[in-house]
Amino acid sequence: MALQIRLFQNKDSRKEYGGKWYGRVVSTGEVDTRTLARNISESNSVTESDVKAVIAALVAEMKRQMQNGKTVVLDDFGRFHLTVQSEMTDTKEEYNLKKHIRRIICKFTPSARRNQLTHRLEREMCDGVKLKRWQFDE
Repeated sequence: MALQIRLFQNKDSRKEYGGKWYGRVVSTGEVDTRTLARNISESNSVTESDVKAVIAALVAEMKRQMQNGKTVVLDDFGRFHLTVQSEMTDTKEEYNLKKHIRRIICKFTPSARRNQLTHRLEREMCDGVKLKRWQFDE
């Protein structure tokens, strides 16, 4: 199956890109842990419940490590780390963690390798993706 792309027109006429068209990915739904576990178990010698147990343990351990300030690196998958959205203050003394931290965010960066010929980063998760224009755009 191909990644569905829907076209949108920028409505902001104050900018040089006002009225121009751009594409966005159309979500075709979600996949949950149970479905992933079942699919993985069908292509391997482990059971669905074993896969679910490993995924649950992985999530719990990743959370523990990130809450301790670590970046979690899953080889050939990517990196996860926590960051914050913070309000600014005029002085260091004014800054209050409870008051000025708006939220905590988990960031993900997919793994990448540099192509030796082009020197461009290639992301494993994005290799081989086929694109298709969303049929309801016409």
